[in-house]
Amino acid sequence: MLSCSCKSSSVQLTDEQKKELRWKKEINLLEYYNIRIGLNCFLFDYEVEYEGKQYYIHTFCGGESDKEVILMLHGYGGSNVHYCRIYEQLIRKFRIYSIDLPGMGYSSKSDILMESYEDAIEFFMGTISKFIENVIRDQKIILVGHSFGGFLAAHLFTRIPHLFSRLFLLSPAGGTYYDDSEIKKLQDTSQYPFLQRIFFNYAHKKWSEQITPQQLKDKWYGNYFIKKYLKKRMSLQGREYEVWQSYVDEMLALPDGSEKALFLLLQFPRVIARGWDSIEYILTKHNKYISDIPIYFYFGNQDWMDQKGAKNLAKNHNNVTIRIIENAGHQLNFENPKGVYEQLINDISISVKQYEQQIVMQ
Repeated sequence: MLSCSCKSSSVQLTDEQKKELRWKKEINLLEYYNIRIGLNCFLFDYEVEYEGKQYYIHTFCGGESDKEVILMLHGYGGSNVHYCRIYEQLIRKFRIYSIDLPGMGYSSKSDILMESYEDAIEFFMGTISKFIENVIRDQKIILVGHSFGGFLAAHLFTRIPHLFSRLFLLSPAGGTYYDDSEIKKLQDTSQYPFLQRIFFNYAHKKWSEQITPQQLKDKWYGNYFIKKYLKKRMSLQGREYEVWQSYVDEMLALPDGSEKALFLLLQFPRVIARGWDSIEYILTKHNKYISDIPIYFYFGNQDWMDQKGAKNLAKNHNNVTIRIIENAGHQLNFENPKGVYEQLINDISISVKQYEQQIVMQ
């Protein structure tokens, strides 16, 4: 296990000591969920080159090397540990690579250009595809993405579909096709009650200012909202809350990286995508290349995320299926990890049997 040589918070730490401290807090969090860093589970930073610059992607890897591979992409402002409640079960059956999205979590934060839609989408596609190309070689991959990570997973899937055996989108952002007029209508507050209109317009203003989680933490109200999120939305208490708060504090102490991509790729409110960029549109557009690959949408039964696009896809394409996870909202893999894990295992098994039947029929 990594250790920190710091004895006092007043001591000036070197960059390497700061990294050791961050990793130690991540290891402490993982150990809370019975994940022991050692022979079968480990953390590493993998360096990739994108447009002549070097970026490292922080990664949790677990499971035997001869098992089927799962690549996991987390949601906005998070990191690989968002999946930690299902790690223990998954690594018994699979080889998992769960990354901190490039520019988020403990991945490289510096020298990232984020000024346009093209900057944002190409940065993620370029860096993640390089990671796959160099780390996960010659293996079909089960791709899993949650929320913002689901949006990225769908785009990655349509660009290099031959690398993936299945796609699982867990309450993905940007799922439904909305044209510009529909987006403007959703943003119109003229019919809202006064107080609701004031709150909505304030939230829209903050979205337009591109306030990142790191910047939020520096506001007088930032720590209040972060603590409330951990305690209320993630239902953390006692020791579990302590290890998470320690980890999140360390992560948010890092500078901004790719966090502004959210505001470049998605629209306010309800993190919807521009029509031509929505998951509904891109999966339909590329259907002839992906029609034989199983695609699953998971939503919590209390989920606020827009499901219309997923329903349209399931209605029109035989390879698309929607699953509802009980006793869960948007953070379904955290709120009901047992339900998500069991459904994943069941759907993976079903798709394997269907593939075997197709082989026999041929």
